[in-house]
Amino acid sequence: MSRPVLRLVSLIFSLVVAADLGGQTKVEQPVRDLRIDPLLLVSVKEYRHILETIGPDIYPGWKWNTVPLLLYRPLVQDVLLNAPRRPPGYSRFSGHTVLPDKIIYARDDSTLMAIDGQNTSTDLDSMRVLVVSDQYSRERQQIDATARHGDLEQWRKNWNFVPSAYDELEVILHEAFHVHQDRLAPNKGANEQMAAHYPLLDPSNNALVAVETRALRDAVLATDPNQRRHRLEQFLAVRALRRSGLDTASLTYENLNEFKEGTARYVELRFLELGERVQPIPEMYYHTGFTGYRGVLRQRLVRRMDDMVNVASFGDNRFGNKYGGGPMRVRLYDTGGAQALLLDDVAPSWKQKIFAPAVYLTDLLNAAIPLSVEQRSNLVSQAKAEYGFDSVLVNRQAFQREGERIIQSRVDSILNTRQTLVTINYAGAGDINGMAYTPFGVTAVNDQTAIYDLVPIGVRFTNGVVLRMKSRIPLLVDRQAKTVTFAIASTAAAFEGKGTSGVNIAELTLSGSPATVITASGDKVLIQLR
Repeated sequence: MSRPVLRLVSLIFSLVVAADLGGQTKVEQPVRDLRIDPLLLVSVKEYRHILETIGPDIYPGWKWNTVPLLLYRPLVQDVLLNAPRRPPGYSRFSGHTVLPDKIIYARDDSTLMAIDGQNTSTDLDSMRVLVVSDQYSRERQQIDATARHGDLEQWRKNWNFVPSAYDELEVILHEAFHVHQDRLAPNKGANEQMAAHYPLLDPSNNALVAVETRALRDAVLATDPNQRRHRLEQFLAVRALRRSGLDTASLTYENLNEFKEGTARYVELRFLELGERVQPIPEMYYHTGFTGYRGVLRQRLVRRMDDMVNVASFGDNRFGNKYGGGPMRVRLYDTGGAQALLLDDVAPSWKQKIFAPAVYLTDLLNAAIPLSVEQRSNLVSQAKAEYGFDSVLVNRQAFQREGERIIQSRVDSILNTRQTLVTINYAGAGDINGMAYTPFGVTAVNDQTAIYDLVPIGVRFTNGVVLRMKSRIPLLVDRQAKTVTFAIASTAAAFEGKGTSGVNIAELTLSGSPATVITASGDKVLIQLR
């Protein structure tokens, strides 16, 4: 079961806005032709049907008809559903769809998102909207990722590129819930800069993560109530031990991402538990591989729990960043979702509490199942023995050594490049006050330095200068030295005399500033911001 996991995080500004939505004065002509995948609209219709059928049992108070939905294919078409008003630049859609909606807005050749596979929530004309890319955009993203980090020929040979209607439904449910979540807890999100601070290679933490996720998987999948309770107790005991070694910033990062992404993952997992009660709409069977829900959803739940363990064990390199933030970040989706499933059993009122500040999933489980110090000690010993902690620890020690070597080689490949080495020194400009990046692409080098990769990165400095990369180029950011360093193919001569007017070359744009000084020498460029 594979699907895109990259989600762009834009802390201050976004690189994915493809057009200015303001200042539209011309009369908009209706959009008549549907350019996105029509089957995506079938999935939207089924998502609505699911929530109308079992929505109150998934999450009380969450209704699909309160969530605007933007469907897109990058730079081809936006289709906006369930919006209370027409945003500037959009027109009425007059074509045919499977939906009964009387009002649909659309626009051609310019889209809010210009990057493939962005399934997320964002703001459009002051509306919080669910965003879903169509299957061809997601496939193009998967092709690129597989070509970089996987076996493209094997992927093609095994038909792994064929999209899954089940994946598509889960993506829509997940991201739609984020809109509901953002309304109830708008400020309850993690500081993603902490992905560069988290002890990603620490052998003890990683070995205990392996044990706790195996206990968590077994608790979720247990059919015997006593066995489920025992595995849940093991999970809580091991997690308490592991977290005693984390600093406050890392612990808070875990808690907030398990709330933010974990509760949205819970919506997917809860659908897998309850979805057999839903009779799919007839159009769903036009999706390749869709066979209904009976006998399918339980298997998907088992695979999802097994995948949680695999991710926690660094079992693959699907993120293209095995030693960086990718495995940790996606692990928190699944551990959060799994804990929420268990809360349904031991603390059914948890949904009434979770949106409050400083209330987290693990805390609610601990309150529901209090354990003494002696109980925790015994449960940890049992879990370590049953799940092979000693051998896992040896493996994670080797993983740390290999990770340190690989990360250093990545740093060296930037600094010792045969291309043009560009260094932006922002010490005279103050600091960085915004970045656009994905936490899946953050790799810590040390406490002050990290590599940002996987998507085109953007950086805004406090003096107002903005760096926007046009393609996926790794950036080495040293917050102690206050430098941003990267390698590009363009020659150093392309930067000469551009400090005031700004730089616009094949790889990047850098806005101009009267105080910017650019020095080009040989194959090195130094940009000093003031």
